Amino acid sequence: MFLAFDVGNTNITVGCFKDEEIHRTWRISTIEQVTPDEIGLKIRSLLSSSDIPPDEVTDAVISSVVPYLNRKLSTGLERYMDVSPTFLRPVDNGLVGLKVDEPGEVGADRVANIIASQEIYGGPGLIIDFGTATSFEMYSKEGDFLGGAIAPEMEIALEALVERAALLPEIELKLPEGPVGKTSADNINSGFVLGFISMIEGMIRRFREACGGEELKVIATGGKGKLFSKEIDGIEHYEKDLVLEGLKLWREMTK
Repeated sequence: MFLAFDVGNTNITVGCFKDEEIHRTWRISTIEQVTPDEIGLKIRSLLSSSDIPPDEVTDAVISSVVPYLNRKLSTGLERYMDVSPTFLRPVDNGLVGLKVDEPGEVGADRVANIIASQEIYGGPGLIIDFGTATSFEMYSKEGDFLGGAIAPEMEIALEALVERAALLPEIELKLPEGPVGKTSADNINSGFVLGFISMIEGMIRRFREACGGEELKVIATGGKGKLFSKEIDGIEHYEKDLVLEGLKLWREMTK
């Protein structure tokens, strides 16, 4: 068995692979003040609580966009799991060409997404990752990263607005019945949820145009990916754990 870590700004998603399939996943909060001991003990506890013997884990692969956690994660895994993790480094990943102006700025999660999507669906493709930010990754028929876009995450954008607008209430966002809101909550849901859907639909259309007529496969992943894949016809596929699957494939293909 091996572990795969998708280290994001809000959460760390941990996947345990058994016989090359995801056996179990967990999501823990990303905390800057966490110590290596806390990380190592937490991973052991998660495994044990799921009846997975920690000592059967042989290795770990990591995609991280949170540099300050990398050493802590490595130390915790080495100290409590006797595992030295391997980090997916975007620039020299060995599988995905980075056809962008600043390859050193590309996040490891974007590379992992493309590795998995190319393997599962082929290319060219567009991945929409609904994480702390909403990111778009377009890749070529050959599986090279061509560039993308980054937009705000819907709930984080609402939090920022509520902080600055004293009269707006804090609400749980949900799909409204229509665009014409009759209450403050309805107005917010219309503007944010329907507005966000329209933004995604518009961006898909623009990426299709930029693809030059080639048939672009559109794949959603991340926390809100399932919800929006149901509401947006342009999203053809939903993959819950695309980064984790990409890490598994990267581990297999670059050994």
